[in-house]
This record gives sequence, C-alpha cells and structure tokens, in this order.
Amino acid sequence: MDIGIADAGDKTPLVLDISGLPVFRLTCTQEGPLKGEKYFVTDPGRALISGQCKDIGRFKGPILRGLAARAPYFHNGSAATLLDVVNFYHKRFGIGFTDQQKEDLVSFRNTL
Repeated sequence: MDIGIADAGDKTPLVLDISGLPVFRLTCTQEGPLKGEKYFVTDPGRALISGQCKDIGRFKGPILRGLAARAPYFHNGSAATLLDVVNFYHKRFGIGFTDQQKEDLVSFRNTL
C-alpha cells in the first residue's frame, strides 16, 4: 500500500520528520501512463523488488501486535511516537479526529 509515508519534495508529509533521510529522484522509463513521471521519495519501496513504477512508495502494512514497543514508527522511523502516527493519518486523510479521539486511539494502540 502507498499512503504517502515515503513522499518527499513538495509532497513531504506535514507531520513526519524526514530531515535525516536521503531523498531519491526516480524517473519512470517504462512504457505506459507513468512514463516520464518523476518521483521524490525517501524510499523506493516495493519498486526495488518489482521494477514497476506503480510500486514506488508502496510498502507492506505492519503487524500491530506489540506496536507500542517498536518506536520509532513507519518503515523509515519518521514518526517518533504513536501520537505522531495518529496525527499523520489525521492530516493525510482528513479524518477529523478530536483531541480526545486521538488520545483514545493512542491509548488503544498502546494495549496491542
């Protein structure tokens, strides 16, 4: 799945700290609708395995068991806390959580 965690450049996620990560510029050379598209990412993702432009920035979703003990979060460590993770999803997908709902979700994730 690609939820924008690896995005960089003008698509850098607002609430994630990617300042210590390298940024790669990838240009799609395959024939098709993505040919010539340029991508700025901190990690090419599954594209390194498949060689497909559509897989740039895609990653396998994590298992949630024991989540609280595995900080920092996301494949690149760009979220230091579970609240950073919740804030990323809140902003990225316009979820509209209240502060209380964010706290409740973090508390729930701490129990997994």
